[in-house]
Amino acid sequence: MAYERIHPAVLALYFLSVTVPAMFSLNPVFHIAAFAGAVLFMILTEPEPPKARTVLWMSVLFIAVVIINPLFNHRGQTELFFLNGHAITLESIFYGVRNALCVLSVLLWCRIFNRMVSSEKLLALLGKHLPKTALLISSSLRLIPLLRHRAEEMRDTQKELGLYGTGEVTDRLAGGAKVFSMLVTWSLDHATAVSASMKARGYGLKGRTTYSIYRFGRRDAIRMALLLGIDAAILGVMASGQMAFSFYPVLTMERGAFTTAGIVLYCLLVFTAAFTEGKNRIQWNYYRSKI
Repeated sequence: MAYERIHPAVLALYFLSVTVPAMFSLNPVFHIAAFAGAVLFMILTEPEPPKARTVLWMSVLFIAVVIINPLFNHRGQTELFFLNGHAITLESIFYGVRNALCVLSVLLWCRIFNRMVSSEKLLALLGKHLPKTALLISSSLRLIPLLRHRAEEMRDTQKELGLYGTGEVTDRLAGGAKVFSMLVTWSLDHATAVSASMKARGYGLKGRTTYSIYRFGRRDAIRMALLLGIDAAILGVMASGQMAFSFYPVLTMERGAFTTAGIVLYCLLVFTAAFTEGKNRIQWNYYRSKI
């Protein structure tokens, strides 16, 4: 992967550069670009296609966020229909779509960040200056997949022992409660063991030296300078109000050269990861064909 050769500091800055405008801007163009860039990058880098369960819960989350807003927010001038005496407006639906895209894009980029910045890179990035914070974040990122794997093992073990295998609802609930209880006990014991192990090794002590295989080179400096320049331009356009977008009472968007420049820069920033990964994949396939 292309991002594996990039310094963790540059990857962390890139993640912040993509997610911060998407979280704090009301402009839906940012959210559409962030969502499309995340999906394209995941298509190029995921070893397997997403599971049906993942696509299902993302779709349910999107629909739920879109539906909830017009049910409780009846502002807007374009009335589509009435539900229990309350107007469902086009503006409230668009605002719900904006919120759903914002949530999904940030979740997807967090998943990409978890893939790009491993616990090893996170410890290399923060271990020297913020050792406790680095250990907490890296353990948290690793905890969810570890708990999922451990829960599947416990569930399979219970089934092999002949417990909770009738398929009835009460039997399944009892089995799930038993697995959850064992999982909580195991996670607490695991956290205690990790803490004691790191303390015994002297992790976080003052004056303790650290070793990292990642070196901040000239290319990393150029990448960081470009990211900081683009970030300054995008945040400057946002601070000046040129990226303003209003949903109520009607849909209105600022237009101008600075607005276009901000959108182009953000799209360039979002799709850089997917473009780099796609270019490297094409080069790899080309070199393989010459063997």
